[in-house]
Amino acid sequence: MFNILYIGLFTILGWGIILFVLSISKNLGRFYFVILHYFLDIFIFGFLFFIYYKYLVKFSSFTTMAIAMIWLIVFEFIFWKFIYKGDLWFLNWVDWIVPAFLVASTIYFVYYLK
Repeated sequence: MFNILYIGLFTILGWGIILFVLSISKNLGRFYFVILHYFLDIFIFGFLFFIYYKYLVKFSSFTTMAIAMIWLIVFEFIFWKFIYKGDLWFLNWVDWIVPAFLVASTIYFVYYLK
């Protein structure tokens, strides 16, 4: 049970860090903003889940990735539906689906670096 909460904590921490950096980088050109977003997804989640796998691992890479993505989807739904009040123009393939794939792939593959 605690391991599922740890995965949630690492996931929400990564999401929060990325959201913070992207919110202060919103004046970048679109191309650079997207590249920064993709880089942050891989780097932040890679770093956090490398630490997770090194010290707290209890599940396989696939199970960990699946649990993290469930946390991410639930948290994003709550945030974008009930907390965020602006336009949701960025919930598209480039800004949401590709980053979600990068996060899932990174969480899965960083398991093999430990």
